Amino acid sequence: MEINIKKALIASAASLSALFCSAQQDLMVSQQIFSRINVNPAGTGNNKGCDAFLLGRIQWAGVDNSPKTGLLNFTAYSENVKSSFGATVNYDNLGVGNSQTNAQAVYAYHIDLNPKYILSLGISAGFNVGSFDPYKNTLKDDSEIGKSTYVKDKTTEISPDFNAGAEISSEHWMTGFSCTHMLNDTSTTFRKGRHFYIYGRGFFNITTNFDLAPLFSYMHKHNTNTTEIGCQAFFKKMIWGGVAWKPDFNRFSEMQMMSITAGFEWANRFRFGYSYDMNFGKYNNLPSNTHEIMLSAHF
Repeated sequence: MEINIKKALIASAASLSALFCSAQQDLMVSQQIFSRINVNPAGTGNNKGCDAFLLGRIQWAGVDNSPKTGLLNFTAYSENVKSSFGATVNYDNLGVGNSQTNAQAVYAYHIDLNPKYILSLGISAGFNVGSFDPYKNTLKDDSEIGKSTYVKDKTTEISPDFNAGAEISSEHWMTGFSCTHMLNDTSTTFRKGRHFYIYGRGFFNITTNFDLAPLFSYMHKHNTNTTEIGCQAFFKKMIWGGVAWKPDFNRFSEMQMMSITAGFEWANRFRFGYSYDMNFGKYNNLPSNTHEIMLSAHF
Protein backbone atom coordinates (compact mmCIF):
# COMPACT_ATOMS: atom_id res chain seq x y z
CA MET A 1 0.00 0.00 0.00
CA GLU A 2 2.84 2.41 0.88
CA ILE A 3 4.52 1.69 -2.47
CA ASN A 4 1.32 2.49 -4.38
CA ILE A 5 0.92 5.77 -2.49
CA LYS A 6 4.51 6.74 -3.25
CA LYS A 7 4.00 5.96 -6.94
CA ALA A 8 0.85 8.06 -7.00
CA LEU A 9 2.68 11.01 -5.44
CA ILE A 10 5.54 10.74 -7.90
CA ALA A 11 3.16 10.48 -10.83
CA SER A 12 1.24 13.55 -9.66
CA ALA A 13 4.45 15.51 -9.16
CA ALA A 14 5.76 14.49 -12.57
CA SER A 15 2.53 15.49 -14.31
CA LEU A 16 2.46 18.86 -12.56
CA SER A 17 6.14 19.43 -13.30
CA ALA A 18 5.43 18.65 -16.96
CA LEU A 19 2.64 21.22 -16.88
CA PHE A 20 5.08 23.81 -15.50
CA CYS A 21 7.61 22.89 -18.19
CA SER A 22 5.10 23.46 -20.97
CA ALA A 23 4.06 26.76 -19.42
CA GLN A 24 7.69 27.84 -18.68
CA GLN A 25 6.75 30.35 -16.03
CA ASP A 26 8.97 32.68 -14.02
CA LEU A 27 10.03 31.76 -10.51
CA MET A 28 7.07 31.21 -8.18
CA VAL A 29 8.39 32.13 -4.73
CA SER A 30 6.62 33.23 -1.54
CA GLN A 31 8.98 35.98 -0.30
CA GLN A 32 9.41 37.86 -3.59
CA ILE A 33 8.11 41.12 -2.09
CA PHE A 34 11.36 41.61 -0.13
CA SER A 35 13.45 41.76 -3.34
CA ARG A 36 11.81 42.19 -6.73
CA ILE A 37 14.44 43.07 -9.33
CA ASN A 38 14.26 39.65 -11.01
CA VAL A 39 10.62 40.41 -11.98
CA ASN A 40 10.77 44.23 -11.99
CA PRO A 41 14.09 46.07 -12.48
CA ALA A 42 12.44 49.21 -11.07
CA GLY A 43 12.05 47.57 -7.64
CA THR A 44 15.56 48.46 -6.50
CA GLY A 45 14.80 50.63 -3.48
CA ASN A 46 16.49 53.95 -2.71
CA ASN A 47 18.39 53.29 0.52
CA LYS A 48 22.04 54.32 0.57
CA GLY A 49 24.39 51.36 0.50
CA CYS A 50 24.12 47.87 -0.94
CA ASP A 51 21.60 45.06 -0.50
CA ALA A 52 22.17 41.35 -1.08
CA PHE A 53 19.27 38.88 -1.23
CA LEU A 54 19.57 35.09 -1.36
CA LEU A 55 16.65 32.68 -1.61
CA GLY A 56 16.38 28.91 -1.92
CA ARG A 57 13.21 26.87 -2.45
CA ILE A 58 12.49 23.14 -2.53
CA GLN A 59 9.00 22.15 -3.69
CA TRP A 60 7.45 18.86 -2.51
CA ALA A 61 10.63 17.84 -0.67
CA GLY A 62 11.18 14.09 -0.79
CA VAL A 63 9.30 13.56 -4.07
CA ASP A 64 11.35 12.46 -7.10
CA ASN A 65 11.97 15.12 -9.76
CA SER A 66 10.49 17.87 -7.58
CA PRO A 67 11.23 21.51 -8.60
CA LYS A 68 14.09 23.43 -6.95
CA THR A 69 14.77 27.17 -7.16
CA GLY A 70 17.65 29.50 -6.31
CA LEU A 71 17.72 33.31 -6.52
CA LEU A 72 20.46 35.90 -5.87
CA ASN A 73 19.78 39.65 -6.14
CA PHE A 74 22.23 42.50 -5.49
CA THR A 75 21.49 46.25 -5.63
CA ALA A 76 23.29 49.50 -4.81
CA TYR A 77 21.90 53.06 -4.77
CA SER A 78 23.69 56.32 -5.54
CA GLU A 79 22.05 59.55 -4.34
CA ASN A 80 24.35 61.65 -6.55
CA VAL A 81 22.88 60.28 -9.78
CA LYS A 82 19.48 59.23 -8.36
CA SER A 83 20.07 55.73 -9.71
CA SER A 84 20.24 52.14 -8.60
CA PHE A 85 22.48 49.47 -10.10
CA GLY A 86 22.22 45.76 -9.58
CA ALA A 87 22.40 42.20 -10.81
CA THR A 88 20.08 39.22 -10.57
CA VAL A 89 20.80 35.55 -11.14
CA ASN A 90 18.26 32.75 -10.74
CA TYR A 91 18.17 29.03 -11.31
CA ASP A 92 14.93 27.13 -11.73
CA ASN A 93 15.03 23.33 -11.93
CA LEU A 94 11.52 22.38 -13.02
CA GLY A 95 12.16 18.65 -12.69
CA VAL A 96 11.83 16.00 -15.43
CA GLY A 97 15.25 17.03 -16.80
CA ASN A 98 14.32 20.67 -17.53
CA SER A 99 16.08 23.71 -16.04
CA GLN A 100 16.42 27.45 -16.66
CA THR A 101 19.21 29.84 -15.59
CA ASN A 102 18.76 33.58 -16.04
CA ALA A 103 21.29 36.38 -15.37
CA GLN A 104 20.73 40.12 -15.91
CA ALA A 105 22.29 43.49 -15.09
CA VAL A 106 19.78 45.98 -13.66
CA TYR A 107 19.50 49.77 -13.82
CA ALA A 108 16.78 52.03 -12.35
CA TYR A 109 16.42 55.82 -12.35
CA HIS A 110 14.53 57.46 -9.45
CA ILE A 111 12.38 60.56 -9.83
CA ASP A 112 11.15 62.55 -6.80
CA LEU A 113 7.56 63.32 -7.78
CA ASN A 114 7.17 65.32 -4.54
CA PRO A 115 8.46 65.02 -0.96
CA LYS A 116 6.24 61.94 -0.40
CA TYR A 117 6.35 59.91 -3.62
CA ILE A 118 9.17 58.40 -5.67
CA LEU A 119 8.87 57.01 -9.19
CA SER A 120 11.40 54.39 -10.27
CA LEU A 121 11.90 53.40 -13.92
CA GLY A 122 13.97 50.29 -14.54
CA ILE A 123 15.44 48.14 -17.29
CA SER A 124 17.55 44.99 -17.21
CA ALA A 125 19.44 43.02 -19.83
CA GLY A 126 21.21 39.69 -19.85
CA PHE A 127 20.82 36.14 -21.07
CA ASN A 128 18.83 33.00 -20.43
CA VAL A 129 20.22 29.46 -20.51
CA GLY A 130 17.65 26.72 -21.09
CA SER A 131 18.64 23.09 -20.74
CA PHE A 132 16.98 19.71 -21.15
CA ASP A 133 18.79 16.58 -19.97
CA PRO A 134 16.99 13.29 -20.82
CA TYR A 135 19.29 11.37 -18.48
CA LYS A 136 17.73 13.17 -15.48
CA ASN A 137 14.21 12.19 -16.56
CA THR A 138 12.95 8.89 -15.19
CA LEU A 139 10.83 7.24 -17.88
CA LYS A 140 7.64 5.46 -16.87
CA ASP A 141 7.88 3.30 -19.99
CA ASP A 142 11.34 2.14 -21.11
CA SER A 143 9.93 1.32 -24.54
CA GLU A 144 10.04 5.07 -25.29
CA ILE A 145 13.83 4.76 -25.75
CA GLY A 146 14.69 4.64 -29.44
CA LYS A 147 11.49 6.26 -30.66
CA SER A 148 11.71 9.31 -32.94
CA THR A 149 10.25 11.51 -30.19
CA TYR A 150 12.89 10.48 -27.65
CA VAL A 151 15.61 13.11 -27.07
CA LYS A 152 18.90 11.25 -26.75
CA ASP A 153 21.36 14.00 -25.79
CA LYS A 154 21.45 16.93 -23.40
CA THR A 155 20.50 20.14 -25.23
CA THR A 156 21.27 23.71 -24.16
CA GLU A 157 20.18 27.01 -25.70
CA ILE A 158 21.44 30.50 -24.78
CA SER A 159 19.36 33.54 -25.73
CA PRO A 160 19.32 37.30 -24.90
CA ASP A 161 16.75 38.49 -22.37
CA PHE A 162 15.33 41.89 -21.38
CA ASN A 163 12.94 43.16 -18.64
CA ALA A 164 11.42 46.59 -17.98
CA GLY A 165 9.12 48.08 -15.36
CA ALA A 166 8.08 50.98 -13.13
CA GLU A 167 7.37 51.36 -9.42
CA ILE A 168 5.87 54.15 -7.31
CA SER A 169 6.54 54.18 -3.58
CA SER A 170 5.85 56.22 -0.47
CA GLU A 171 6.32 55.74 3.25
CA HIS A 172 3.14 53.64 3.58
CA TRP A 173 2.64 51.89 0.22
CA MET A 174 4.21 50.93 -3.08
CA THR A 175 2.92 49.58 -6.36
CA GLY A 176 4.61 48.43 -9.53
CA PHE A 177 4.14 46.86 -12.94
CA SER A 178 6.59 45.18 -15.29
CA CYS A 179 7.15 42.97 -18.30
CA THR A 180 9.76 40.19 -18.35
CA HIS A 181 11.29 38.27 -21.28
CA MET A 182 10.18 41.02 -23.65
CA LEU A 183 11.68 39.39 -26.75
CA ASN A 184 9.75 36.14 -26.41
CA ASP A 185 6.20 36.04 -27.75
CA THR A 186 5.71 32.42 -26.72
CA SER A 187 7.38 29.82 -24.53
CA THR A 188 9.62 27.04 -25.75
CA THR A 189 11.42 24.22 -23.99
CA PHE A 190 14.42 26.53 -23.54
CA ARG A 191 12.87 29.98 -23.14
CA LYS A 192 10.16 31.53 -21.02
CA GLY A 193 7.47 33.54 -22.74
CA ARG A 194 6.57 37.15 -22.04
CA HIS A 195 5.16 37.79 -18.52
CA PHE A 196 3.21 40.80 -17.22
CA TYR A 197 3.15 41.73 -13.53
CA ILE A 198 1.26 44.17 -11.34
CA TYR A 199 1.61 44.24 -7.56
CA GLY A 200 1.11 46.38 -4.50
CA ARG A 201 1.93 46.45 -0.81
CA GLY A 202 0.88 48.66 2.08
CA PHE A 203 2.56 49.32 5.42
CA PHE A 204 0.28 50.73 8.11
CA ASN A 205 0.92 51.49 11.78
CA ILE A 206 -1.71 49.84 13.98
CA THR A 207 -0.11 50.53 17.36
CA THR A 208 3.31 51.72 18.52
CA ASN A 209 4.73 48.21 18.16
CA PHE A 210 2.53 46.59 15.48
CA ASP A 211 2.29 47.18 11.74
CA LEU A 212 0.25 45.46 9.04
CA ALA A 213 1.38 44.99 5.46
CA PRO A 214 -1.33 43.74 3.06
CA LEU A 215 -0.03 42.63 -0.33
CA PHE A 216 -1.37 41.73 -3.74
CA SER A 217 0.28 40.52 -6.94
CA TYR A 218 -0.96 39.34 -10.32
CA MET A 219 0.96 37.64 -13.12
CA HIS A 220 -0.37 37.07 -16.64
CA LYS A 221 1.24 34.89 -19.28
CA HIS A 222 -0.80 33.54 -22.19
CA ASN A 223 -3.32 31.21 -20.50
CA THR A 224 -1.85 31.58 -17.00
CA ASN A 225 -3.27 34.07 -14.50
CA THR A 226 -1.68 33.67 -11.09
CA THR A 227 -2.66 35.83 -8.12
CA GLU A 228 -1.31 36.25 -4.60
CA ILE A 229 -3.39 37.86 -1.84
CA GLY A 230 -1.92 38.04 1.64
CA CYS A 231 -1.00 40.04 4.71
CA GLN A 232 2.00 40.26 7.04
CA ALA A 233 2.14 41.50 10.63
CA PHE A 234 5.30 43.15 12.02
CA PHE A 235 6.27 43.50 15.69
CA LYS A 236 8.61 46.45 16.28
CA LYS A 237 9.56 46.14 12.61
CA MET A 238 11.83 43.27 13.66
CA ILE A 239 9.70 40.11 13.75
CA TRP A 240 7.03 39.25 11.21
CA GLY A 241 4.60 36.54 10.21
CA GLY A 242 2.04 36.26 7.45
CA VAL A 243 -0.21 34.18 5.27
CA ALA A 244 -0.98 34.32 1.53
CA TRP A 245 -3.38 32.55 -0.84
CA LYS A 246 -2.08 31.88 -4.36
CA PRO A 247 -4.59 30.54 -6.90
CA ASP A 248 -4.22 30.18 -10.66
CA PHE A 249 -7.63 31.27 -11.95
CA ASN A 250 -7.22 29.40 -15.24
CA ARG A 251 -6.81 26.14 -13.32
CA PHE A 252 -8.65 27.11 -10.15
CA SER A 253 -9.71 23.57 -9.21
CA GLU A 254 -6.17 22.25 -9.79
CA MET A 255 -3.71 24.96 -8.80
CA GLN A 256 -4.06 26.61 -5.40
CA MET A 257 -1.48 27.11 -2.69
CA MET A 258 -1.40 28.64 0.79
CA SER A 259 1.89 29.96 2.16
CA ILE A 260 2.81 30.75 5.75
CA THR A 261 5.83 32.98 6.30
CA ALA A 262 7.82 34.06 9.35
CA GLY A 263 11.07 35.93 9.86
CA PHE A 264 13.09 38.47 11.79
CA GLU A 265 15.43 41.40 11.15
CA TRP A 266 18.50 42.22 13.23
CA ALA A 267 20.19 45.63 13.60
CA ASN A 268 18.39 46.92 10.49
CA ARG A 269 21.00 45.04 8.46
CA PHE A 270 20.35 41.30 8.42
CA ARG A 271 17.11 39.51 7.60
CA PHE A 272 16.05 35.87 7.76
CA GLY A 273 12.75 34.48 6.45
CA TYR A 274 11.10 31.11 6.12
CA SER A 275 8.04 30.05 4.15
CA TYR A 276 6.02 26.84 4.19
CA ASP A 277 3.56 26.16 1.36
CA MET A 278 0.52 23.89 1.35
CA ASN A 279 -1.25 22.48 -1.71
CA PHE A 280 -4.97 22.68 -2.46
CA GLY A 281 -7.12 21.62 -5.37
CA LYS A 282 -6.49 18.64 -7.63
CA TYR A 283 -2.90 18.23 -6.50
CA ASN A 284 -3.57 18.35 -2.75
CA ASN A 285 -2.49 14.71 -2.52
CA LEU A 286 1.10 15.93 -2.92
CA PRO A 287 2.95 16.36 0.39
CA SER A 288 2.68 19.88 1.81
CA ASN A 289 6.39 20.15 2.52
CA THR A 290 7.50 22.96 0.24
CA HIS A 291 10.19 24.96 2.03
CA GLU A 292 11.68 28.34 1.23
CA ILE A 293 14.53 30.10 3.06
CA MET A 294 15.49 33.75 2.53
CA LEU A 295 18.62 35.60 3.70
CA SER A 296 19.36 39.27 3.05
CA ALA A 297 21.87 41.84 4.22
CA HIS A 298 22.26 45.62 3.95
CA PHE A 299 25.74 47.13 3.87
